[in-house]
Amino acid sequence: MSTCLPVFKGYTVDVRLNEFRKADPKKGLEFIRFDSLEGEELLSGFIQTLDVKSAKDYQMLLSIWE
Repeated sequence: MSTCLPVFKGYTVDVRLNEFRKADPKKGLEFIRFDSLEGEELLSGFIQTLDVKSAKDYQMLLSIWE
């Protein structure tokens, strides 16, 4: 079974690895850790898009805060 990871501002959000990822054919791969300055800013914006009433989003929030 595969799971589709969420995308925010062009970055794939990998909560399990605590990072944002982007693949660009010209620039290559980009990884931004949640605990970096840029990562914290992206994570803050991403969290604001989640709906705590949704079981899936709520579980994602719990995983982020672990």
